[in-house]
Amino acid sequence: MKLAIIMDRYDSPYAGTESQVLKLVEGLTARGWSIRFAVFRSTDFTLSDQFSVPVEHLGVQSMSSPKSWWKVYQYARSIRRQGYTLVHVFFNDASVICPPMMGLAGIKTVISRRDMGFWYTPKYLRALRLTGRWVSAAVCNSRAVAEITLRQEQLETDRVHVIYNGYPDASTLADSPLNNSEVPGCPVIIGIVANLRPIKRIFDLIEAVARLVSGGFPVELHIVGGGDQKPYMSKIQELGIEASVSLIGSQPDAERYIQTFDIAVLCSETEGFSNAIIEYMRCAKPVVCTQTGGNPEIVEDGVTGYLVPVGDVDTLTERLRHLIEMPDLRVSMGKAGQERIHSRYSLADMLNRHIDVYDRIAPEVMNS
Repeated sequence: MKLAIIMDRYDSPYAGTESQVLKLVEGLTARGWSIRFAVFRSTDFTLSDQFSVPVEHLGVQSMSSPKSWWKVYQYARSIRRQGYTLVHVFFNDASVICPPMMGLAGIKTVISRRDMGFWYTPKYLRALRLTGRWVSAAVCNSRAVAEITLRQEQLETDRVHVIYNGYPDASTLADSPLNNSEVPGCPVIIGIVANLRPIKRIFDLIEAVARLVSGGFPVELHIVGGGDQKPYMSKIQELGIEASVSLIGSQPDAERYIQTFDIAVLCSETEGFSNAIIEYMRCAKPVVCTQTGGNPEIVEDGVTGYLVPVGDVDTLTERLRHLIEMPDLRVSMGKAGQERIHSRYSLADMLNRHIDVYDRIAPEVMNS
């Protein structure tokens, strides 16, 4: 059972796509698969020998360079001689170059789509529609992402497959620390894990918290994520809520911060399939998130949390206020979310569904 995986680059096992690729590699390896893993461009991480299998650096720099295409074709021929007939590619340039070059070497290609296509440009779309004829399957991590992929890349419906991300069950979580709200007189912690980028609309959450503070509700906002803090601190100071907001920065282990949240929020403008929401629910936190992209596929409104319209600060504030006033509801929603993750987004299911796709398009892989 042989599979090659190729990515543009691999920055960190903590990033969303990279973490799922690592789980896929480790899961397949544990089941006896032989995995070849290659990246177009090296990073500090891939040069550090920390990945679970050896990393091959192809030295592919520019999609527009003929040398890049030749290098991929040479690699395709080398792995084909070793019995590899299937490759799974991630990220943009690999999705364009690999399908035709692998096809010339007799290798079938699976591509992955994991966002709402914010990176699509006319140049990429022209290239993807041209080379897409060599794509055997596209794996999307939500129905919303699949719809975008079908519409923009013009692939046939039967080539597009939805496979949700996979996560360890909640038994792997460390013991949760005591939440502040469980201590008499301590505030309710509202938390978000998101990079400080405009698309995450964190200003909406800051505004909502400011309204809660002015209304006399005992709350704190904890923002976990990397990026330029200056504009956010300016807004916090403008609203006079410095004492109620903590900008924690990027953290390699966001889970230990999530476990201290009483209410978890994601108010993005768009999301494909949010790893942050999954981590919230694994930690049994009620979720308030925007009704966009794949979010409604994860969060059941009124059961595991609340969905709010993008940019609707009034509704966001009201949902937060309701959960602040209803501690028992926070607990029940959190438990319902944790059960949902266990039943729908398990590592075993993610692996099984990938293997099913691989077997369907390249049955010889299972017997190689």
